[in-house]
Amino acid sequence: QTTMSLISFYDVPFFDHRMREMENTIFGNEHRRAMAQRHDTPHPQSSHLLSAWKPRCNISETPTHIIVKAELPGVPKEKVAIDLENAVLTISGERAEEKAQDREKFYLVERSFGSFRRAFALPDGVAPENVEAKFDNGVLDLRVAKPSPQAPKSTRITLN
Repeated sequence: QTTMSLISFYDVPFFDHRMREMENTIFGNEHRRAMAQRHDTPHPQSSHLLSAWKPRCNISETPTHIIVKAELPGVPKEKVAIDLENAVLTISGERAEEKAQDREKFYLVERSFGSFRRAFALPDGVAPENVEAKFDNGVLDLRVAKPSPQAPKSTRITLN
């Protein structure tokens, strides 16, 4: 029996950086900005390339709401921004690097720091006033009311 470990290509900072350089060379920065607005990718000017940290998120739904939960341990509420534009929900912020105290010597450093940005496409028609946000114990909990379904419009066309 063979076991295989999977790793997301974009979770490896070196490859992430090289891929973005190639994309910028081929498509230009305007392409990267457009992709950042519609997908879960960092903005080209963000400090994401220096940080391997990407908050874990769960997205679920009820009959009336879309629920987004993001784990943001160590991120103060004041450093979290939530934006909704063109049916794209964006969560961004920053977790500050901890500075070593005098005489403190690290043997292992696994905690990540820096800026982050997560973007999720939502159904068209979601209104910002229908988004509730709570932040408790390092968990961001967003409840987005689903837009009411639009009845298909039908128009009879008369023949001349």
